[in-house]
Amino acid sequence: MLLNNDRISIPQMTNILILTLIGIGILTLPRELAEVVKTDGWIVLIAGALITMGIAFLHGYIVKSFPGKSYFEIIALTLTKPVAYLLTTFFAIYLIGSNGFLLRIFAEVVKTILLRRTPLEAIIIIMLVPIGYLVRKGIEPMGRLTNIVFPTSVIFVILLFGLTLGEADFSKLKPVFQASPQQLFGALDIVLFSFLGYETLLVFGSFLKEPQKATRVGPIAVFAVLIFYLLLNIATLVNFDIYQMQHLIWPTLSIFKTIEFPGAFVENVEIVVMAVWVFTIFMTLAPFHLATTMLIEDMIIAKEHSYLVLPTLPFVYAVTLYSSSIADVYYDLGVFTDYTAYIAIIGMPVAILIGRAIRKLLKKDKENM
Repeated sequence: MLLNNDRISIPQMTNILILTLIGIGILTLPRELAEVVKTDGWIVLIAGALITMGIAFLHGYIVKSFPGKSYFEIIALTLTKPVAYLLTTFFAIYLIGSNGFLLRIFAEVVKTILLRRTPLEAIIIIMLVPIGYLVRKGIEPMGRLTNIVFPTSVIFVILLFGLTLGEADFSKLKPVFQASPQQLFGALDIVLFSFLGYETLLVFGSFLKEPQKATRVGPIAVFAVLIFYLLLNIATLVNFDIYQMQHLIWPTLSIFKTIEFPGAFVENVEIVVMAVWVFTIFMTLAPFHLATTMLIEDMIIAKEHSYLVLPTLPFVYAVTLYSSSIADVYYDLGVFTDYTAYIAIIGMPVAILIGRAIRKLLKKDKENM
């Protein structure tokens, strides 16, 4: 079969974004919301999702306005080429750093739950190998893979969520509207971080078969993830006491320990959950690394991004070993995203739109002269 590595459909792009969004955040999101807003987490989730949908729409609008153009080319056309080199380098650093910290959290979870005697470095390398292989194949095979992973994950998620509600106490969802506006606003940062990943549309947008429909991709993906996060938050609240949740490192994994399959044909449901989660986190890390190599490819005018896959993996590996403990990983990731994420997802797109508007005005003035 011949591969068509430079074109993906709107549904495939939507699947990529959904799987990219549902990554590490699902492990700690219920606990972090419970610590700040108690049972009012659903309010923050909806508010954060609406904000994210608006930003994702802007990303899609940029892709729609420059069909077939790479992100580097879009920045060069609107903000000059020197600025394009600077911002594209910044975006690549953001992706590498995010990938490194997320991969470290993945390795810590796997080591704690499954492979306690396996060195952390071995787990990291084992994950980097298939990531490198998939990224070398390009965007189109990744899109086709999501056609398999996404529906399978949806079926498992619906089944598992249904089983967690067997002995649930829905009275634990009360009281509501108890958090102050300051607390709700403070928790927005947690939710916005959990929705990170949709910014890869800016890089992959040039490969869309129908770029004119790009504005719908991000909002649809965010809405789908919002439904998942709401179900996750409800499932954890109705199974654990609100104060108990605050002392669980990964409440999402803890909740699935409460599942008992009818007939007990599966004794350790946590293993099944971990298997599904490994596929999901793989589809978070791979698009980030693919986006990184594509950005570098555009900057150095390389023939193929595949030549850059292996040389960039050591940088990701170095970031994974930067922090000394799991607590430091979460702290360092928080600091890193605070300084880089908002520039990458808001600052750069807004600058592009402003630059585009200014160039249009200047062009119009020249035509009127």
